[in-house]
Amino acid sequence: MQDEVFEAIIEIVGKKNLLVAEKDVQHYKHAEFPLDRKIPAVILPGSTAEVQRIVKLAARYNLALYPISTGKNWGYGSANPVRDDNYILDLSRMNSILEVNTELAYAVVQPGVTQQHLHDFLEEQNTGLMMDPTGSGPRCSILGNSLERGYGITPYGDHFSFVCGLEVVLANGEVLRTGFGHFKNDQVSRVFKWGVGPYLDGIFTQSNLGITTSIGVWLMPRPEHFEACYFSCEQEEDIYPLIDVLRGLLLKSVIKGSVNLAHRNRALTLLMQYPWKEMNGRTPLDPDLAMKLAKERKVGSWNGLFGIYGTKAEAKSAKKTVKKALKGKVSRLNFVSEKLLNFMDKYPSIISLLTGMNVRELVRVIRPSFGILSGTPSEVSLVSPYWRSRKKPPAIKIDPVADNCGLYWIAPVVPMTKIHIREFIEMVHSILDKHGFEPCIMFSSVTNRCFDCNLPVLYDKDDPKQTEKAGECYEELFTACMRFGYIPYRVGIQSMQNIISENDSFWNAVNTIKNALDPQGIISPGRYSSY
Repeated sequence: MQDEVFEAIIEIVGKKNLLVAEKDVQHYKHAEFPLDRKIPAVILPGSTAEVQRIVKLAARYNLALYPISTGKNWGYGSANPVRDDNYILDLSRMNSILEVNTELAYAVVQPGVTQQHLHDFLEEQNTGLMMDPTGSGPRCSILGNSLERGYGITPYGDHFSFVCGLEVVLANGEVLRTGFGHFKNDQVSRVFKWGVGPYLDGIFTQSNLGITTSIGVWLMPRPEHFEACYFSCEQEEDIYPLIDVLRGLLLKSVIKGSVNLAHRNRALTLLMQYPWKEMNGRTPLDPDLAMKLAKERKVGSWNGLFGIYGTKAEAKSAKKTVKKALKGKVSRLNFVSEKLLNFMDKYPSIISLLTGMNVRELVRVIRPSFGILSGTPSEVSLVSPYWRSRKKPPAIKIDPVADNCGLYWIAPVVPMTKIHIREFIEMVHSILDKHGFEPCIMFSSVTNRCFDCNLPVLYDKDDPKQTEKAGECYEELFTACMRFGYIPYRVGIQSMQNIISENDSFWNAVNTIKNALDPQGIISPGRYSSY
């Protein structure tokens, strides 16, 4: 029967867009933690119509399909399905920017449109608009990240909040357009999210209820003035009095985007690789050596970052308020503009002489984070998975999966209070210390009231012992987060079943919807669902 299935698929997408040879399929099986999925084939459709035909074919032959956008779901399973024997439906060929409306500041994109693709288009067309990039890299899908409810750091950082209108292929092959998009003479589906009647968009995020083939994305008009704020604290305990201050600045909209707070260990993973020589091959990193390495690189125990956006008057007022609020709470506070960076680029020797700082190195470090805050995708975060790797990250097109880096992501949500942050940090330290890994904590404000802690377990995947320990560490971390009530906002394919309970009315409702929309279980079996 498989030959018959392959022939039918080739009739839809063409021979070159059906991958069956092991050498072609193997690429999709790689991940940053141990996996060995059975994948019979990879299908690359080029249009919504082709997706519809493939779904109908899957129903006829009872095939399981696992749609991906670009497959760069680093640390959560990458391109792998939750279960064996799924046909990967790679939507990366569907890479058109279908519309950009500069008056109303939105774009309509397909799954294969990457962060770099949209950024470059907006710049080349001189639209005056910017997108919100994540730290996942220039080659990651905008649609894929939005459906996983990912986030960035600009005022448009909560990606799903800025999605307006989905096109979804259902398991019966029909196309569903959400919001007002299903009305014949619709003029408003990209400017009003909710439509009329039940709001359905949310059920197609973090789910297996349909295959999304395009989304509307709201874009941010470039502000009149932008500056990046960098600050740091010298002592570990300094983070706690800082929490109330940052929450206040967020709630009062002095800070309009997100705040990132990176622990010293996390900052080091962005600046270097594990110091195997100094540690004589031992792990984990000695805290005294970590402090020494951080001091050499002008890194504090905690290091913060956010953007100031608005008119020049608004920016001036915000900076004044921030300085007053952070006085005595931080040891270093700097505001950096594009003008200042360009000046440092032009006269590095003079500034180095006056300040004693390595200005060229400083600019090299600042540029990527500054770029992300101002809407430019960067690979700056993709070097972290190489922390314990014996390979050096490439200069461009960084691919931690292809280089066999070891990474488990866990992303628990933590209320923005001193009590919760202290409890969470102590829990994380105890578990990672126990298993021999560095706590590489970064808090990112995903609302004005809570942080997501994007916490990696970084290990040498070429070392079987470390790989085993990393898996054990991740499992204990995940269990502890659930027990303490710091639930991850997203999970990897290895943890889907850990969040589902048959006694939970929420998941029972999800299963009921799944059975109604996809009774054969064609789409992504086991993805945020029992079915």
